[in-house]
Amino acid sequence: MVSTRRLAAIFLLLCCACACSGSKGRVRNVHSARASASRGGVRQAQEFAAAVDTAFRSGDYTRKPDRGVADAEEAMRAIDRAMPMAGVDGPTLVAWRAVMLRDTGRFDDAAAEFRRSFEMGPNELAGTTLIDSYTQVNRPDLAGPVCARTVPILRTSDEKLALIARCRKGMNALSPEGEMAWMTPEVRGWYQAETARRADNAIDAAKARSSRAKQETRAVRGMQQCAATCREEGLYCQNRCYRDDVCERRCVGINKACLDRCESRAHDALDP
Repeated sequence: MVSTRRLAAIFLLLCCACACSGSKGRVRNVHSARASASRGGVRQAQEFAAAVDTAFRSGDYTRKPDRGVADAEEAMRAIDRAMPMAGVDGPTLVAWRAVMLRDTGRFDDAAAEFRRSFEMGPNELAGTTLIDSYTQVNRPDLAGPVCARTVPILRTSDEKLALIARCRKGMNALSPEGEMAWMTPEVRGWYQAETARRADNAIDAAKARSSRAKQETRAVRGMQQCAATCREEGLYCQNRCYRDDVCERRCVGINKACLDRCESRAHDALDP
């Protein structure tokens, strides 16, 4: 029998192996992304920065901080090379440059770069970062305008609603009106229409569930009544057999057919 201490040691070794495997995988991602970024390209520069950021957040550079700084600086150079061809993606590339500065501890420079990125053009990375930063220092006057410009550029309704909820909470206001004071007429109109649509959908879904539950209850009761009738008819059939095996088997078959019809009717009632 394996001792508890031995099991603990095995578990620790497995955890270390998994962690090392994950770290090696992230290092490979950085190397692969670096090679792609060296050939130029906006997407490749962003992917290189993202790979380096993932390694930072996972603690892969903890024991080799110089390596982390070198990778981050190389990613920034890749971003700078890609900027002339970035077009509408330029603001987002600058935001990734800010991420590299933040990862290497240059927080003031990172904050300035995030602001520059957002002023170049509203983008999700810079916008959400600035909103969180301003919220943490209780500056709703700064967070609000960024919220108003960031919400419209988000791709999905769920993303927009999630950011609106974050912004409303970050306003630290006493009333719903205060929470939404930052909204432009367009954002407010979309928000009201979307929340009303979702509320109507929720009501419709609740009604559908209630109707389905009632339908299932009726089907179950109908099947129970039908099965009770089958049992009565089966007993009446068996009572007439009086030690006749052939008759008994026929009664069992009749009872089974009756119960099958009951089940079929119940299914028809649920799925007309």
